[in-house]
Amino acid sequence: MGSDRAKFCNLCEQNIKPRGWATHRKACERNTQKRAHDERVAESIRQRKAAVNNPDGSGRRTINVTAADPNILLPNQTQVATGQNGPSLTSSHGVEHPYPIFEDQQFVPGDDGDLEYREFEVDDIKVVHHPKSGIPTQVHAFGDFKRHPAHHSSWSAPEPDAQPWRPFKSRLEFDIAEIALEAALNNAQTDHLLDICRRCARKSEKFTFQNHKDIRAKWDAASQRVTGFTKDVVSIPFADKSWDFDVYYRDLWGWATDLLHDPYLFPHFHFDAQHLSKFNGQSFEQFVDEPFTAQNFWDAQSQLPPDAKPLAFILYADKTKLSSFGTAKGYPVVARLANLPTDIRNGQGMGGGYIVGWLPVVKEDKQHSGKPAWANFKATVWHESFKRILASLATKSNTGQWLDCLDRVQRWFFPLILILSSDFEEQSLMSLTRGVRALWPCPVCLVPHDKLSDTTRCYPRRTSCDSQAILATARAKDTAEEREEALKEYGLRDILNAFWTMKSTDVHRALSWDKLHFHSGGGWSDHLWVELQKYINCLGRDKTSQVDKNYHAFPRWRDQKHPNHVMNIAFTDNSVHEDISKMIVYATHDILTEQDCPLGYLLLRCVRLYLELDMYASLEVHTTETISSGRHTHRMFSAILHQYINKTADENGKNWNYPKLHMDLHIFDDVEAKGATRNYNTKPNEKMHGSLKDSYLLRTNFRDVAEQILRINQWQVVADRIRRRLYEFDEHQRQLHEEDLLEEEDFIANVVDRPISTGGSFHVKLGSKQPPETFDAIEKAHQDDQAFGNFRIKLNDFLNVLLPSSDIPLPDGRRIHLRGNNHITAHQFLRVNYESMVDWCQHTDYLRCNPLFFGSPRFDCVFIRLTEDKVILGQLLFIFECLIGDRIYPLALIHPFDVPTGQRSQKDRDLNLFRVRARRRAEAQFFSVRSIIRGALLVPDGPSDYLVVDTVDTDMFLRMKMMHLEAGHIVRV
Repeated sequence: MGSDRAKFCNLCEQNIKPRGWATHRKACERNTQKRAHDERVAESIRQRKAAVNNPDGSGRRTINVTAADPNILLPNQTQVATGQNGPSLTSSHGVEHPYPIFEDQQFVPGDDGDLEYREFEVDDIKVVHHPKSGIPTQVHAFGDFKRHPAHHSSWSAPEPDAQPWRPFKSRLEFDIAEIALEAALNNAQTDHLLDICRRCARKSEKFTFQNHKDIRAKWDAASQRVTGFTKDVVSIPFADKSWDFDVYYRDLWGWATDLLHDPYLFPHFHFDAQHLSKFNGQSFEQFVDEPFTAQNFWDAQSQLPPDAKPLAFILYADKTKLSSFGTAKGYPVVARLANLPTDIRNGQGMGGGYIVGWLPVVKEDKQHSGKPAWANFKATVWHESFKRILASLATKSNTGQWLDCLDRVQRWFFPLILILSSDFEEQSLMSLTRGVRALWPCPVCLVPHDKLSDTTRCYPRRTSCDSQAILATARAKDTAEEREEALKEYGLRDILNAFWTMKSTDVHRALSWDKLHFHSGGGWSDHLWVELQKYINCLGRDKTSQVDKNYHAFPRWRDQKHPNHVMNIAFTDNSVHEDISKMIVYATHDILTEQDCPLGYLLLRCVRLYLELDMYASLEVHTTETISSGRHTHRMFSAILHQYINKTADENGKNWNYPKLHMDLHIFDDVEAKGATRNYNTKPNEKMHGSLKDSYLLRTNFRDVAEQILRINQWQVVADRIRRRLYEFDEHQRQLHEEDLLEEEDFIANVVDRPISTGGSFHVKLGSKQPPETFDAIEKAHQDDQAFGNFRIKLNDFLNVLLPSSDIPLPDGRRIHLRGNNHITAHQFLRVNYESMVDWCQHTDYLRCNPLFFGSPRFDCVFIRLTEDKVILGQLLFIFECLIGDRIYPLALIHPFDVPTGQRSQKDRDLNLFRVRARRRAEAQFFSVRSIIRGALLVPDGPSDYLVVDTVDTDMFLRMKMMHLEAGHIVRV
């Protein structure tokens, strides 16, 4: 499609894709109407204030605002709804819709066959609710679509609690107690803090705390308002005696009802399964992200009676070292509700992860350790303990439980365990399979132990029904040896699984692929990385040192760790391993060459495909197309890996037959069944270990630590709850006590009196403002930099072309002629909002253009849109604002990387690298910052070549995939 088909919008002065023209034009018209309305309001306010200031009427006449224009509403007469109930989507052409409330344009078809394409626009979203929900199919315009549950329209939030700090006697007392909790103050420190507070407390607030015992009593009193922990004792017979273990747990049903009765969380609950799809111009393509948009949630609701609702739990369990040397261990169980959206469910605080159990850690016994009976004993302890945690849900999973919800609707809930999040060791324990040495080690399917590296074949899936039948058959055998042999044939243990007490829960189906342990902390750290280090070290000390230097010189990027001396790393955090893997191809492609190290080069090709597979697995939203591409990438990775395994079989003792490699076969099955992998990634759960370790170190006496740690955790839950109520209370008070005059003055300052700037849009925002400088001073400061040659003259030429081409009249109708003593204002920070190609929501890049950022120069790279069909990359050199007439224009001097690179090299094809080439630095050009799409991470490869790093995030990955296709690149296997 040629650029001449793009339409120019004279309202926002942008070129718009034809397929998004109608949606964009409507949004722009609404924006224009709103701006005109704002101007009329501002003028009316100004005239009213003038009348107040001149009561005698001299020189001015009094205006009755309502009489002058009855359609005008002053700022204090209306409230504009914001997107507080969920993030709004941006349009397909990257323009966010204005914030007045949109009414959903619902379409209720008889069936999909009755829908004609002319009735839809590209990117329309279709929502198909589960048939048992009784909600009709709806089609939403892309800009109007919000992830609101069906009950949202009937929900009205109650008035906030007038005293949200209760049972604390005042807000001051809660604030002090919260500080003591967060800072992990010991008793003596708490008493000292209270002594200071008593001397400083204001008389307007009660302050009765005398010592740490008073604070503890208040926390204990507040803890009664949420479901607390219960201690139980599990007795398991073994070796002619009974072994007792303590298990702590919350009532899971009570905990879930706490969340359902929370007025902040309730509007976000989704009680019905949905199938979502997006119109691509020809048909609706299905996509999945949340668990309630995937197949398992749909199937669960299909098994329930009419009008019943699934209440889906996500459970995580894993041991963690509490002490530095690992002598003290904890075994937390974390719960989340899959009915809540990811941003709440995987976040911190209300609605996020809660510790709901503390399992016993069975200490090794020298007399029995290593024996099969001892392994069965430990597994029995685990499942008998876990039954206590599931006990409150087990009966309700069969009969359901009615609950009065906050919208005054009674709902019939059936709890189920939808997702189990854990590493491989815990998955074997949860499923009661026999682990890595079993004949059938996979807890999900029946793959033979000697076929784990063959990821080209699929094997029968395990089910709870089959496992129960196998156990029943085995227990019918006459002898223990016969029972053991019968169970070995399927890799199972002679134990009743705790999850069998839950109806509609299949433990093998609930177990999920884990990116943290299976990739970053498994396939990469224990296998691919170890092999790569071996080949690099074989090339000699200079090559090894060069890898470390390449990592050290790697450009910085936000939220990405910057490891140094990676060749000496033997053990590190899995998140660090993840960042090492994202940089490895760019740091070693010129070291592990096909000429110098053929096997290392072949392994590097494997790593590149592994990284692409990892990026597909990381997508926050999956469409039918991305799932298909992900499966294809997995097949490519398997093919190259098998080439490497076959070529190194004789000289390499490496065993590639490990379960975590096989588990990649289930990635996209899990995506279709349970949504995006972030729904079951263990990373958010393992982040909670840090708080437990802090509590152990700072708040316990190191004896019987479980009760002490869980008490602190309960206090933290209560603190989060009170803090949320305080926030709502403050917001309510602020709205009630805002003065009209202040509001009017703010309105005029923001709408009328400020200088007109073309850079204050939602797309870009400049920051880190520097003092104004003249053109002469700037050219002198950069006289050794060819990019700044004739800086002022080039800017004049650029502006004299830019403004007329954008239908902006030149000041006074004359050509712009900036002089050397004119000033411009430089900025060293640029925030760019962009529409992600993955989830179609707004994301933000924080870019730097700073000659000295934390001791080093940092000039980030960007994507730049030249025309509708042409995008190039370049490097920021200088960001500034320039006043022309009465308008401020945000501009950037950018070094373009758009020189043709010629025929693609074999290495670039093998490693799927995207190479760009820079112009001469003297050919740097000016651009409007509005033409910047988003940031980019580029790595130098020679004097003028750069490689685009497509592993920094999922949007970058899909964006570069598209650019590969547009460039005609083909990945060769």
